[in-house]
Amino acid sequence: MTPGDRESLRDVIKGSAATLLLFLTYAVFPLIGTPAGMIAPFPALFYSLKQGRAVGLAIVLITLAVLGFTEPTIALLYLLQGGGLSLLLAEFLRRGEGGARSIAGAVAGVAILTVVSGTLYAVVSGVNLNGVISAGIASSIAQTGALYQKGGFSGEELAAIQEALKQSGLLIGTIYPAVLILLMVAFAGLNLSLLRRSSGKLLQPPQLGSFTAYRNPDQLIWLVIASGFCLLFDHPVLFQPALNLLIVTLGLYFIQGLAIIIMFFNRFTVSPFMRGFFYVLLAIQPYLAIGVTLFGLFDLWLNFRTPKTGENL
Repeated sequence: MTPGDRESLRDVIKGSAATLLLFLTYAVFPLIGTPAGMIAPFPALFYSLKQGRAVGLAIVLITLAVLGFTEPTIALLYLLQGGGLSLLLAEFLRRGEGGARSIAGAVAGVAILTVVSGTLYAVVSGVNLNGVISAGIASSIAQTGALYQKGGFSGEELAAIQEALKQSGLLIGTIYPAVLILLMVAFAGLNLSLLRRSSGKLLQPPQLGSFTAYRNPDQLIWLVIASGFCLLFDHPVLFQPALNLLIVTLGLYFIQGLAIIIMFFNRFTVSPFMRGFFYVLLAIQPYLAIGVTLFGLFDLWLNFRTPKTGENL
């Protein structure tokens, strides 16, 4: 075995162990382990770019085999949430695509894989997958309502909380495809951020571009207009796809608005404390998130960044 082969084998072992540790932490402790699940694609992504496709694929396959032996559903979840994302991101980056295009291609690939897998499962098992997901959401909402009841809420106060939870469950049951896509975009972005910090360890670091230069294609505004127009008809066949498309496109404009905000932070040397305060407000104040989204939308006409940056580096 050559020194290069030994190094590749060590990286496969290290990458597989790290991925298993991260994803099992997420699977066993769903709430507190969520950050670990978000960065579970990173080891395969990093070692795939460091050592080549074979090493990244080996890490994913070993992880799938171990998780499949433990619990097949966890293995499937890893394939859709971590393994597929890491391999597709690495492939797009290896081909010289920038960060935004790599994320778009990888998320699109994972979405297609998810739809195909879900369709095959529904056909083979005869299960209504959408019904199963809706039932799972309803069950979670019911458990949350029970916790409020145990917490001492009663009477009109409890009834108001349960009604709010019921409406939230109906909304989540309608928009979960858009939520899953945006979460996948966030996962991919987080892993590329980690990759940027670790790029010094790669012989050929990928060109990720600057996040502050992110700009959606101008034509994207037409999807916002078309999906919003379809909602006016309130037709059951059109409503759910149009609403999910609107949420995804507005999410992309939120990202563009955030890129502009960070550009201003850098330009005016805003302190880390004030940046952190802004991000906390952004997480807890929905009106601020709406403002950031509008910032991204208006950038189409006002062009807050001069000179005009190129689209999706």
